[in-house]
This record gives sequence, C-alpha cells and structure tokens, in this order.
Amino acid sequence: MRVPDNDSGSDTKWADIEADEDYEKPQNLTGFDFGIDEQGIKTFISYPKNNRGQSIKLTKRIKEIKIIKKTHKSVFERKNLLPFNLDDQTDMGSTLISNEDILLEPSRNERRFNQDDADFLYTPVDTNLLRLTRDLKLKFKSLREEDVMEEEVEEKETTAKYIPPSRKDGAERRSFDENTIRITNLSEDIKEKDLTELFGKVGRIHRAYLAKYKETQNSKGFAFVTYVNKQDAIEAINRFNRLGYNNLLLNVEWAKPAKDR
Repeated sequence: MRVPDNDSGSDTKWADIEADEDYEKPQNLTGFDFGIDEQGIKTFISYPKNNRGQSIKLTKRIKEIKIIKKTHKSVFERKNLLPFNLDDQTDMGSTLISNEDILLEPSRNERRFNQDDADFLYTPVDTNLLRLTRDLKLKFKSLREEDVMEEEVEEKETTAKYIPPSRKDGAERRSFDENTIRITNLSEDIKEKDLTELFGKVGRIHRAYLAKYKETQNSKGFAFVTYVNKQDAIEAINRFNRLGYNNLLLNVEWAKPAKDR
C-alpha cells in the first residue's frame, strides 16, 4: 500500500490556510471626508463614475443646522393622551366599521348652473369624436386669431401716440434708482423679510436686495432698498440712520448709481 507524500506541491499546509484567513481584500477608495471647518460646513469629496465609465470628482458641502422648537406643556400632554373607552384587551390600531346606510343631502346653497360657463362644460351627446375635436379646434383657433388681431391694433395705436420722456421705460427705471437707499452694518442673521418689515413701516417698497454669501447664505452686512416714492426714502434715512438693530447701529444713506460705484 502506497502512502501519499505530504510534501508534494499539490497538498495544502496549515500555515497557508491561516495566512489566507487573515488576508483581507483591499477596499476601493470611495471618497474623502475633510470634517467640519470653522464655518460649520462639512466637505466630502468622492469619485463616482459617469455613464461613459469615466471617473469624475464630486464635491459635497453639507451644513447641519439644529433647530429647536418650543412646545407648550399642555400641547405635549394632549399628544400623549390615550383614546377613551379602550380597555386592556382592545388594540390601539383597530377600527370600527358602521354597517348603517348614510344618506347624503345636497346643500341648499349649492352653486347653480351659470349660462356663461356652458362653453367650458363638455357633455358629449354625439359619439363622433372626430367631429367634436374638429369643431373645438376650429372654435379655439378663431378665438386665438381674434386675440392676435386685438393685440396688433393696440400696438399700432400705442406706437402712433407721442410718449413724453418722463413716461418712458428708461425714465421710470432711473426714477426708481434715485429712490434707492443703502443700509450697512447689518448682522449675519438678518433676512430679506426682516428688511421689508422694518423699512416697510415708512412707505411702499419697490425692491429689496440683501447681499449674501453663496455658501452659507449669511448676510454680507449691507443691503439696498428701493422705495416707490422719494419722500419715503428721505424719511427712511432720517428715521433709521444710526438706529440700534440686532445690537448694531445701522448706517442708512443714499445709494450711489451703478456707474459711480
């Protein structure tokens, strides 16, 4: 009887088995996490593949904001109340179905049929759908042509009239620019809604712009407010200049034109 040789190359040794068990396959690198910076933004860079199989660089910037909402104690207690008329044997999620017939009565103030809305109600009597669709297309096509003709007549009438320079578009835009004020020394937490609420007490606001950082959406510290009337802009400067707002003193002045900036 022949005894197989254990030293042959085809046999597996116990040391090789332990080495294979301890060996771990290298993991593919999916991305880099750079942690949170000074502004509270977390940057994560990954390298996924597109439809063509090419590796692309994808940068994600995430900012986590913790919002704390206050709830009254009585509201919290009401939310945790148990339903009434339930014993220990009744399940919380069980529902009861009523087998009684419920009759619905229409309201007395039900909207009546209006003859003007008859064209918008589609009640086909004829079963020929091709004829109905053709009639509808012809009807709306005629209405569209009438609207186009009315617009052309209005344009011809307006171009024939004399328009003074004070009523042209450029003059109107220039007049609004003259009613613009510049507000500086604003806090980072201020929003456009706060500006409109504060400066809207003086008069009607035509436009409000708050300069923000693109990444954090925080205020850069200055804004522009345009009033409809110039007198309201003057009153806003006299009223809000050097006013204490969010622990800062506001600086309100006339905004310089774009060509002088």
